[in-house]
Amino acid sequence: MSKEDPKHGRWILPLVIAGLVGLTYSFVNALPPAEVPLGTTTIPATTTTLASETTTTTLPADIEAFLLLLDGYEATAVQIQTSIDETNDAWETNAISFSETLDRFIAAQVEAQTLSDSVEATNPPEVYAEAWPDAITAAAVLPPGVDDVIAGLRASDDGTLRREAVAEYASLTQAFIDTLNVVRNATQGAVVADA
Repeated sequence: MSKEDPKHGRWILPLVIAGLVGLTYSFVNALPPAEVPLGTTTIPATTTTLASETTTTTLPADIEAFLLLLDGYEATAVQIQTSIDETNDAWETNAISFSETLDRFIAAQVEAQTLSDSVEATNPPEVYAEAWPDAITAAAVLPPGVDDVIAGLRASDDGTLRREAVAEYASLTQAFIDTLNVVRNATQGAVVADA
């Protein structure tokens, strides 16, 4: 009689499981780090201290994501205006050619159109429904504002039209930022306080 175990299948299942665990471990370690998509970043809760009482303010996730989106829109608008101002200054000092200036203004127009389209396509949380149309309107005038800058560059005057268009674009950008601030102020209705 043999003392060997006649049931060889008892050892196969543990070997298969160990192999699967090993392959899973090596596969997961080979993956690149995950990218966090826009809008899923969490904002730490704000804590306000009054005397000996502490109140923590928490925003719903959709509100936090929307506020981050507004910050992105504002940063983009400021970047476009800065680009226009820097390009205009470089043109004024003859640091760049006409074609390079025109190319930069056209690139700014494309960015302004993309910003305007993004703002229009945004579906804000319900708390912002009343204020959001004003932001769409303010963003919609940005691309034509850059068109005026381009027309001023191409004009045969002494540069006055271009300078006025650049100054007007700065005003349009500020008006857009102001409407974003009005939208942000509507957040007070969405705050949930935990004591």
